[in-house]
Amino acid sequence: MSTPNPLDKTYGGSGPAISSQVFAIAGILTTVYGLAELPPNLNEVACLWLLHPRLGNQSAMAPVAAATVSAWNQRLNEGRGGKSPKGLIAVAFDQRNHGSRLVDQLSNEAWRQGNKRHAMDMYTIYQGTAIDTSHLITHLPSYVFPSSQHTLTTNLVLGVSLGGHSAWHVLLHEPAVSAAAVVIGCPDYTALMRQRAEKSKLKTWTLSQPPGSTFMGSEDFPPALIDAVAMTDPAGLLLHSPRMGIAGAASFADGGVGQDQYRVLRPLFEKHVKGKKMLLLSGGKDKLVPYGCGEPFLKFLKSAVGPGGWFQGMGVEIEDLVFEGAGHEFSPAMAERAVAWVGEVLAGEVGGSGGVREAKI
Repeated sequence: MSTPNPLDKTYGGSGPAISSQVFAIAGILTTVYGLAELPPNLNEVACLWLLHPRLGNQSAMAPVAAATVSAWNQRLNEGRGGKSPKGLIAVAFDQRNHGSRLVDQLSNEAWRQGNKRHAMDMYTIYQGTAIDTSHLITHLPSYVFPSSQHTLTTNLVLGVSLGGHSAWHVLLHEPAVSAAAVVIGCPDYTALMRQRAEKSKLKTWTLSQPPGSTFMGSEDFPPALIDAVAMTDPAGLLLHSPRMGIAGAASFADGGVGQDQYRVLRPLFEKHVKGKKMLLLSGGKDKLVPYGCGEPFLKFLKSAVGPGGWFQGMGVEIEDLVFEGAGHEFSPAMAERAVAWVGEVLAGEVGGSGGVREAKI
């Protein structure tokens, strides 16, 4: 049984019209939305990178592109583009092993669908997509603005499900990206896979005592994957890393850090977190990517950057919203908030000093 597309009901099959143009960049079919609508009097342009869900393709993000670019252009027409107005385009492309880049369908499936390499496959796909995004950020201007008629100055990312996982990576690892809307994505891959292994009743989970004690480092989650996650996953990099000398997120759940941990964390936060803006949209009834899997990491992150935190005042903005009636979906209410948030970021309405907003809706 395939996973439902989280965007099936987002816009009800309709939405505003928007121009699109496809470029083949580094062998990746890259669709750029909104070029024809760019105001000619604005030199600076922002780009919203759209990352689609697992088992889908880039076309799923076309309505999101249309809604976001149209809403921003309406803002410009109303004079609400901020002190330094800029144009907006949106870009979508197929994630690795999806759509035009598909080479093995089974690699996109989960354990329950017979893919024994699910943990490795999913992580390598979306980490690779994050790398692709960085590569395309470098080269997109040469294709869309060959005469330098506009200058690409700002990059944001919006990802859904698998694309949401990847959006976390893009935000933390790509310096050119200043903001990300993460929709039903998880920042803690280890926690997500442990939860999924238990629900899937893998033998490496059920046959150990206590259950799950030998899952990490087994053939289902090999040592090399553990190392990769520790280097690149948000929670792996900032929280679970062996460099921290701790067992897990619970040690830092209240935001407290010792001097040894602080010496490791401070440069990591300076490099990967400083100045980043995040909109996190989750479904309270999501069973595929439960909010609880990323919650310990998010508590740690919000405690560090929020009022009284040891990384307060470094320009980090976090809006963490849980839509209690939503499952694994990009609901219309989520989409409305995401579109508005992109406009607020571009207009400079998302504060510059840093802050945390969290709510259950």
